[in-house]
Parts: sequence; C-alpha cells; structure tokens
Amino acid sequence: MDYPAPAKQEEIVLKYIKEQLYSGQLQPGERLPAERRLAEMLGVSRAHVRAAFQKLEFYGIVRTFPQSGTVVAHENMQILERMLTDALQIGRFDFASLVYVRELLETEAVRLCALNRTDDDLKELEQALQACEEKFYTEERISRDFAYHQALARGSHNPVLSSLLLVITPDVLRYYHRYRVCATPTEEVFHQHREILHCIRQRDEQGVTEMMRRHLKSLRDFAVSNNDENHFLE
Repeated sequence: MDYPAPAKQEEIVLKYIKEQLYSGQLQPGERLPAERRLAEMLGVSRAHVRAAFQKLEFYGIVRTFPQSGTVVAHENMQILERMLTDALQIGRFDFASLVYVRELLETEAVRLCALNRTDDDLKELEQALQACEEKFYTEERISRDFAYHQALARGSHNPVLSSLLLVITPDVLRYYHRYRVCATPTEEVFHQHREILHCIRQRDEQGVTEMMRRHLKSLRDFAVSNNDENHFLE
C-alpha cells in the first residue's frame, strides 16, 4: 500500500481525531477506534497511528487502559480542543529548537542511565548497539541509531524523561530525512556510541555526559547553521 509522506501520516491521525471531537462524533469518555482499524480508515501505517496515540496520551488528551483500549479524557471540549491544537503545533517547531531540547534531555538521560542502569539495561543497550552497528552502512542506520538512543533513555529509569524524548523523536526524524542530516555515516559516530556504552558500564556520569555532548555537536552545529525562521515541518 502506498502511504502519504511520513511527515504527514501522524498529522492525518491527529487532525482526524480533532475533527471527530469538533463534530461531536467523539465525546469525552468514548473509546478511539483500534490502531489497525484507524490505519485502514485513514490510509496510514499502523506505526504512525501508534505514534499519534502516544502523543495524545502524553498531552493528556487520551488515556489507555488495559483491556479497554484508548479512551478520550474526561475534560470539557474547550480544554480538549486547546490541547489538540498544542499537540499539532509541536510539528511546527524549528529544527534548532528541537535539537536544543533533545540535547538537554539526552545528556541528562545518559547521566541517569550511568547512575541507575541495571544488568538488564546493559543487555538491552548491547543488543540495540549491535543492531545499530549491523545496519550502520544501510538505510536503516538512522532508525537503529534512534532505537539505541531510546534504549539509553529507558535506562535512565525516569519515565517522564524517556516519554519526552519519545514525543519529539518523530519530528526530529522528519528533519533528518528531509534535509538528509547525517546522511553519510562516519567512523567517529560508530566509536562514540561504543564510548557512551563504556561510560555507562563504568557508571561514569561525567564522562558519559561529556561524550553525549560531543556526540551531538555536529548535529547541533548543523541545526544552528542551517536553521531559518521559515524552516518548519509541513
């Protein structure tokens, strides 16, 4: 099936739910359609439906309950409409702002990961890094890279921090693909990934924080030098 551009799919889901609320066809307390059904209805991938649901849940617009599915929050319509507008607007943040927030979150996430990581976390990180390295010279490199970074965030054992990173990741990825950021893999990135994991094994909070800043420096420089007030996601 031919899907719309990746940058549009999540927005399609969010706009659909907003329209359903505006029209009164979806009310607070009602359950949203299942991911698979909504994906088929809107002609988008299930992964982007899931990403939209995660963003809605982060903003408090919906809540997910075991065995009950995803339900619209019990808020009045005016509040829900305002929150949905905010959720849609996050996609219009410029790249430099997103990178700045990503660096703030990730440097703290790896510091906490070094402090709080468990043996199970180390195994997950090793597996994520191995998967990243195996695809390092393929088109899957960027998605595997982000999966490794998400594993680092989970190792922080701060669910709010990891959720914040998860919320902005789709928008950062859109810029990556749109402007071909880091399109050419470098050996330096390869070794920095390993050094980050080494610092976490050693519980070296300062070392891993400095390494993450160094790791993100080229991205930060790219964002600042190429950022323009009109460079918004569409």
